[in-house]
Amino acid sequence: MAVDDDTARNGVLRFLDKKGGSLAIGMLHGHSKVAYQRAHQEFSLLMEGLVADGLVTFSDDTFHLTETGREQAQG
Repeated sequence: MAVDDDTARNGVLRFLDKKGGSLAIGMLHGHSKVAYQRAHQEFSLLMEGLVADGLVTFSDDTFHLTETGREQAQG
């Protein structure tokens, strides 16, 4: 069963923080699919929202927590 959007967003931020703040898209996609039932388009929408909110950035096929994202993950 899929979890609500806020739980998925916060879970992804906490997972990124746990993994040192950066993770390749494939690894994060796999985690999102298993933990939050967010795959394919749903994963893309989730991550686009996190980027738009300034919580993560994306470069070289890797997502990176911003300072604001790290604060939310830990708060």
